[in-house]
Amino acid sequence: MRKSPTVFAVGMTIAVGVFLLAGCASFPPPKEAIPNSRVYGYGYDDVWESVLATLSGLNIPVKSMEKESGNIVAEDETIELRQYEPGRYDSIYCFCGSPEGYHVLKELVGAYTISVSRGTDVRTSVNIDVSFQASQYFGERVTGRFPCLSKGIFEPIFLERLDSQLATRREPSRREPSRNLDWWKPRREY
Repeated sequence: MRKSPTVFAVGMTIAVGVFLLAGCASFPPPKEAIPNSRVYGYGYDDVWESVLATLSGLNIPVKSMEKESGNIVAEDETIELRQYEPGRYDSIYCFCGSPEGYHVLKELVGAYTISVSRGTDVRTSVNIDVSFQASQYFGERVTGRFPCLSKGIFEPIFLERLDSQLATRREPSRREPSRNLDWWKPRREY
């Protein structure tokens, strides 16, 4: 059975198109498209403590915090920076691209600014802003900081971990079981 040249040409065009699309680099989403805030049905103190516990669980040191204003600043200096082709850098959380000329990038730092805002007694919102910077080197000398674009991966991970941390805390009314167990005792009134 012989195939027509048109079928072969169409098949090759589709195969080449799929191959070329698979090889394209994915660029980070725009900052507005990254989910970076949530409202929780817990009190301010519970959410504040859970944010600190989440940062601790991720091994991210807190640089400064002000409980009254709800601001926390943390930095992670242990993010791995990889060179995926000569002169192009990225990490699991951000895309750095190419530095100038003969420069190389090293020492990626993630800076996290977290705002915990009071709502009502049982509604508290959390907003996280993330920025990444790599040290730019020429030879052995640091020539500056190079901004890297967030891929939008860390923010949802942080918020999911915060959800898990808050789920381990119970609402005040559910913390202790009821001591009144008389309701389940059978009655002998039959």
